[in-house]
Formats: sequence, structure tokens, C-alpha cells
Amino acid sequence: MAMVLNTLFPNNETHKEVIISSILVGFSVYLLLIIYQPYGTSEFQNDHKYLLLLPYFIFFAICFGSVSAYFRNSRKYTVLTEVCKNILILLASSVFCYFYNSLLLSRVHLSFENYLYMLAYTSALGIPVMIAFTLGRYIYFNHKANVNNITEISQKVNHDLTDRSDDRILNGDPKSLTITSDYANFSFQLTEENFIYAEAADNYCIIYFYKESNFVKEMIRISLNKLLDQVQTDNIRQIHRSCIVNLKRVNKFKGNASGYKISIKDIDKELTISRNYIPSIVPVLKDIAARP
Repeated sequence: MAMVLNTLFPNNETHKEVIISSILVGFSVYLLLIIYQPYGTSEFQNDHKYLLLLPYFIFFAICFGSVSAYFRNSRKYTVLTEVCKNILILLASSVFCYFYNSLLLSRVHLSFENYLYMLAYTSALGIPVMIAFTLGRYIYFNHKANVNNITEISQKVNHDLTDRSDDRILNGDPKSLTITSDYANFSFQLTEENFIYAEAADNYCIIYFYKESNFVKEMIRISLNKLLDQVQTDNIRQIHRSCIVNLKRVNKFKGNASGYKISIKDIDKELTISRNYIPSIVPVLKDIAARP
């Protein structure tokens, strides 16, 4: 139990998110009030009954927002901190609700016993709402943190890849490609210029390339999309939903807006460029063909 309470709880919410959460909590409590009408309001007859219940919405929203803003800057925010925050919200809300109900609605004498009744009513309404919002916040902010981490890692990886690419260009080194299968039990390296093309075959890909000037064909278990992530460069592109080609290996190409065919040395068949890829592939082919 102690281990669970000391588990870190994501709490990277912004001021805007605190305000939105406060309004949603207040509205949820107000909705439950209208449905169940505790605090003796079911017996309270008034033409403006629902309007008189509106302050409960305000009390919960203000208490939730104030306490959340206070705990927002906690250095170590754990599950225990979240529980204490919710208890404090319920206590603060019950005090406001008690005085409002006793002095303005019911107009009864103030007493500790009456406050305990109000605390029980407030807890009965507030605890389900707090549990729902705690779970929702945990899922949302955990996902948000994961997305931020993935973005940071992706930016770092892209930055590193850019630096490495720049170094290779400056040093005149050929670009190296590493191809790894789905289960990481097989991988191999080749240079960009030695890659010819790859085609999908069910859950596998057949990769055609040169190895020590020899034409080689290798089949590995990997999806075409994952393979594209590993080999895509300015010249290695996907031209069809089942085919990736090194455009520098294309001998000739022909076609029109409805489709193009390309020919590659050492490959007996023509490959098709589907219409979706024509706008991005054909200009590159024309640029390569125009080079001296």
C-alpha cells in the first residue's frame, strides 16, 4: 500500500487545464445535485430552485481550482499527494456548502453535527466525481508525458541523424543503411548506392541489392512501412504500396498522369509507379536524368 501511495503521479497540467478541470468538476457536481437533490433540496420548493443550486457548482469549481493550483508546484507529486489534494477539496467545498445551505437556504442554526451531515453529503457527491477525474487526469497526463518524451527523443534522433548525414557529406562517405527484421534477430548493413529495390510479400519483404558487385536477393520478416523507415533517403523512395526503389538505379521511365513504368538494371520486370506517388517521384527521376 505504501509503495502505491509513493508512486509518482503525472501532474504537468497548465493553468488552462486547471481551469477547464475545475469547471468540469463543478458542473459534474451540479448535475448530480439536480439529479439526486441532497441537502434537503428535494423538499425545497422554489421557482428558481436550479438557480439556487448554482452556487454549489461555483464552490466546487473554486475549491478544485485553488487547491489544484496550490499543489501544482509540488516538487514530488505522488498518488498520496493526489489523495490529500482531493480530501482537501472535499473539506473546503463542504465548508462553503454548509454555510450557504444553513444561512441562506435552510436557515437553520449552525452546529458541528449539521456540518458532519453536510460533509457526508458532500463526500457522497464529490468522491465519485473525484475518482473519475483522478483516473481521467492520470490517463491524460500520462499520455501527454509519453507523447512529449517521444517527441523529444524523435527530435534528438533526427538531430543526431542530421549531424551524421552532414558529417558523411563533408567527409565524402557513402550513406550506410541498417536493415533490422521485426524481431531484431536478423540485420545487415549496406550503402545507399548498393540498394536496388524492395517489394512486399505478405509479412515479409524481398530486398534486392549489390554485395561486393554481386546481385543479391534477401528475404526478411518486416513490413514495408517499417523497412521504409529504415532505408528512406532523398533517392530511396516508396513508389507503390508494395514497392520501394532506389531512384538512382532507374535506367528509364515512361508514362503519363495515369501511371508510370520504370526499368532497373538486372531486374527483368518493369515496376509501376502508382498515381499517388507520381507527383513526388517523377520530378526526382527527371532531376536525376538531367544530371551530367
